[in-house]
Amino acid sequence: MDIQFLMRKAKQIEKAVAEAKEKLGEVEVEAESGGGQVQVRMNGRYEVRRLTIDPKALEANDKAMLEDLVAAAVNSAVEKARVVADEAMEKAAGGVKLPGIGL
Repeated sequence: MDIQFLMRKAKQIEKAVAEAKEKLGEVEVEAESGGGQVQVRMNGRYEVRRLTIDPKALEANDKAMLEDLVAAAVNSAVEKARVVADEAMEKAAGGVKLPGIGL
């Protein structure tokens, strides 16, 4: 195999991955917990864009429960964002799963 061909291909993949990472900032996922009492919107870079807490979740006056609901919603959003990011990176790399290529 031609080494120059491989180097060109690597540069193409590198460029495509950089573009995919840039676009992940525009992709958003949503997750919730407690039957919708806590909602999180996060982008593909794992940045929380919005956190919404239903006033009913505050009525119980249970700090530990609210903390658990927030953690569950954020963790769910992170998992959804990870799936989106992994798919984008795999597509950018031409279908090849490359270790260490994520965010």
